[in-house]
Amino acid sequence: MQNISVYLNQRASHSNFGYWKEQIDKSLFRSAITYRTPKDLIELQENLERDIDQECDAIVSVGGDGTVNTLIQSLAGKEVGLLVMPGGTANDLASELGHKKSVKKVTHFIRNNEYKYIDLIKVNGNYMATNGGLGMNASVASNINKIRKSFPIFKKLMKFSGKSIYSFFIVNELTSMKLPSYKFKVTSKEFTGVVDSPLLMINNQPCLASTFNVAPETRHDDGKFNVTILKHKSHKSFIQCCYKMAIGEYPYADSDIISFETDSITIENMNPEKEIPFFGDGEVFENSKENTQKWEVSICPRSLKVYTQDDEKSLVSLCNEVNLS
Repeated sequence: MQNISVYLNQRASHSNFGYWKEQIDKSLFRSAITYRTPKDLIELQENLERDIDQECDAIVSVGGDGTVNTLIQSLAGKEVGLLVMPGGTANDLASELGHKKSVKKVTHFIRNNEYKYIDLIKVNGNYMATNGGLGMNASVASNINKIRKSFPIFKKLMKFSGKSIYSFFIVNELTSMKLPSYKFKVTSKEFTGVVDSPLLMINNQPCLASTFNVAPETRHDDGKFNVTILKHKSHKSFIQCCYKMAIGEYPYADSDIISFETDSITIENMNPEKEIPFFGDGEVFENSKENTQKWEVSICPRSLKVYTQDDEKSLVSLCNEVNLS
């Protein structure tokens, strides 16, 4: 019998304890399931450490990318597998793993013990699994999180508006008289220089919020991550670039985009009086006091075990079927 712990963030926009419990109980009825709804981060970490020490067979995350981000801080490098259920707003990792189907079909991966290992990105000691960066999107994520904490009714709005709530806040940010600009010093094997940018992105998968096509060639299991630096100086050119990405296209001909793959990079804010937060997996990362304006970013290859379709096994099975036919 499998021992499974389900972590449900009831503050996430699409989380309803009764619904998820009923669906998961039906799908994993042969398993011993423990439901955890920790009241704070300390309780969550204590529960998670206990599950890891007791070699729990699987951890199920019901929430958004922020819930996943909290869990992977302890699960990175461990053999306890994570199943991601889309219970939040953007659900970037769930979307990238193809977990948009019914609870029964998603939990099928645990039942069949089907999993793979994906890369994580480490930023000043914090892990992230999807996308992040510095600049305008960090302000958007910070504003949404502040409102969500201060006004509980905002959660209901996010439930109905879904991913479009991020577009609304981005448009609101762009209505300012001047496009925000930040001066970054970037150091890596592939690119080194000082750039002025409204947005610098670190990407572990191609899309943000399912459709925003920011890094089409990036994979979360190739031992590298993508860096995208937008150098646009006007609202018009920046909006044109973002619009193409938002509709799933990629502006390859845009000369104001710097994009490259790497396994490590150092980013420094060259305008220290303008403090910049780093956001990852939809959350704003806390900076250490002595290192608030410099970020060391590196890849942690195959460091998270996730229950999902194993592409390599599926390819082998397909080849066998072709050979037999």
